[in-house]
Amino acid sequence: MKIHLDLDAFFVSAHRSVDSTLLNKPCVVVKRNDKEIFSEKANVYNLNKGAFTSEIIVSEKKPDKSYFLENGKIRGIVVTASYEARKFGIKTGMTLMEALNIYPDLEVILPNYKLYHLLSYKLKLFLKRKIPVVEQYSIDEFFGDLEGWVDEDNLEKFLKSLQKEVYEKFKLPISIGAAKSKWIAKLATNYAKPYGIKTVKSIDEFIKNIPIEKFPGIGKKIEKRLKEKGIITLGDVKNNKEYFYSWGKNGVVLYNRVCGTDNEEVKEREKRKSIGISRRFDPVYDRNEIVRRVEILCRYLSFLITKSKLNPTFYYLKIKYKYSKPQKAHMNIERIFNELLLKEIMTTLFYTADNKEDYIVSIVLSVGKFKKTSNLFDYEEDKKMEKLNRAVYKLRSKFGLSAVVTAGEKII
Repeated sequence: MKIHLDLDAFFVSAHRSVDSTLLNKPCVVVKRNDKEIFSEKANVYNLNKGAFTSEIIVSEKKPDKSYFLENGKIRGIVVTASYEARKFGIKTGMTLMEALNIYPDLEVILPNYKLYHLLSYKLKLFLKRKIPVVEQYSIDEFFGDLEGWVDEDNLEKFLKSLQKEVYEKFKLPISIGAAKSKWIAKLATNYAKPYGIKTVKSIDEFIKNIPIEKFPGIGKKIEKRLKEKGIITLGDVKNNKEYFYSWGKNGVVLYNRVCGTDNEEVKEREKRKSIGISRRFDPVYDRNEIVRRVEILCRYLSFLITKSKLNPTFYYLKIKYKYSKPQKAHMNIERIFNELLLKEIMTTLFYTADNKEDYIVSIVLSVGKFKKTSNLFDYEEDKKMEKLNRAVYKLRSKFGLSAVVTAGEKII
């Protein structure tokens, strides 16, 4: 059997693990924008490594309740709501103002990303002592493979014991789904929440009447496409094998996952396919200020790349606007990595992608396609810059990421 473990309302639960006065109260963890990185010192914090977990960058400034106020207005977005709050209709993505209008006595919690990562890391170490193979899927989700470790007759007892131990050791409620298939186990967890266990013995019977949008990997576009075809439930998916196989590889993968015939392994994922950083902020029109922010984000991204000893050959930038559609640009270039090269490329991508007409509210930078590379035309210069890059990295590791700042990052 494969299992999927998902921490219930993790961010809220994390705060409750260190503050019992929050228990049984309608609570929300609320985040404002990420503008602190552009004006305050911040540091990289990392314990988890894997395909779906990454370093976090947190401000050294400790916010207070005024964090949610701007010009007399309450600002902020709910990132996690407790189950007590969800009963009132409060949910992730809702503005803090909307949530308070629904329930004025709501307990509003400031985010603590260090706490979340620390708990997630400790839980992963614990699970690896209890389960032969553990795959971390996200900061609050894990897969496990119990094949040859726990027989089906003892499965329920094992899972209940594991669930109890997690709560006793970490004060974190966790829900568990179990099935022969990895993705059916993940689907089952949705029907175990909160703090429950769902074991799927007959996959066909289980998926028969589940709406397609409930399945992991079926987003809005695929949902619309399927519903136009009259495919409403996962049972309908199973009955339309030829249609999904006509999509090619992606359709075959999706069909087999839904039917539980994918045979995908649970395995620890350490290899990084990409590294990225993004920040959302209040609308800014001044392009010089945006370029300054791109350069600051490059400083942090460069630190992460250098720390991981990776050499990207793919660079990507995305801009989100207040009113217009997002714009993006990318570039493939085989050069030895250094921070100045990153800033040059990302600035070029920004000018390439920008519509120059709208207020900007978010910037996303990422790199990928890591490999050892050398460009004969730029090799000597790149090697010099690589050496400088390592020296700067050592300084920042010792004295903080703001120890060395280029001129373009300073406020004009």
